[in-house]
Amino acid sequence: MMVGICDSLERSGHVRRERAPGDRRAYAVTITDSGHRELARAEAAVPAFLDDTFESLTPAEREQLSDLFGKLLGAHG
Repeated sequence: MMVGICDSLERSGHVRRERAPGDRRAYAVTITDSGHRELARAEAAVPAFLDDTFESLTPAEREQLSDLFGKLLGAHG
């Protein structure tokens, strides 16, 4: 699955994949300028996406959901 994602990002010009020095089995994946621009666009879109997604929740429900996600992430990190 990860290889497919890297293949797609590389075809789009968002990452560059090169053999890792000292280990012919591994690759070094580097984000390109184009990838940085796309990442910035995606990050800028997140707040509006979250507002639209959770607009039916009250502020208290949003806080409760945030606390629950934090608890889940803390249990696995």
